[in-house]
Amino acid sequence: MSKDYKKVLKYLRDNISNYSESEINYICKNYDYLEHNKFVPDILRQIYDELGLLDDKDNLYLGFIDIIKDKFNIDSNIVEVGGGVIPSLGKNITLNQKSGTVTVYDPRLIDNANNDKLILKKEYFNDNTDISKCDLVIGLMPCQATEVLIRQAGKYNKDFLIGLCEGGHNAFDDYFDDDIWKENIFYLARKTIEENDMGVLMETDLLDYNDPYPVIYNKRK
Repeated sequence: MSKDYKKVLKYLRDNISNYSESEINYICKNYDYLEHNKFVPDILRQIYDELGLLDDKDNLYLGFIDIIKDKFNIDSNIVEVGGGVIPSLGKNITLNQKSGTVTVYDPRLIDNANNDKLILKKEYFNDNTDISKCDLVIGLMPCQATEVLIRQAGKYNKDFLIGLCEGGHNAFDDYFDDDIWKENIFYLARKTIEENDMGVLMETDLLDYNDPYPVIYNKRK
């Protein structure tokens, strides 16, 4: 192996209480996933980033940050929905900020990742979450939280940027058909933007980082 992926197993041993049994089994079986695949599942991608095992050209977080820089003002107060166990995206954003903060929502967040700009909220982002003080709300594959992210962005008239994933969950915790789910998300995003005078819905991608899913955001007129 060209990189020391055994570091992943050590990291898992040191932080095993943060992962479910199925996740532990998956990580143990696939700790060297990047050696054979370019698009890495988030549970491993976060650990790879934490351990410095991702080259910049393969680091999806850096690609997403480039979109933030291009479309919005990264030096602002940002809310991230669904940060995962390790708030990798939020941490990387703060490293690129000269001012502003990143507030990350996820009930599974680890406890030791805070810095002066990074605010961790170990709770679900929901329809009662107050984002009145933020400038931009984002999510990188927030899955079932995608819809509430869009609704809250509309409610508070905040710009949003979302990297979609393969699909969302319905009330019975089953996946929708990929295409149907994406159609529903695009419809909700357009409707929310139009009703709240937030500009127009735009789409871009992270194909250079081997991410096959679209990235959507609002562009004000």
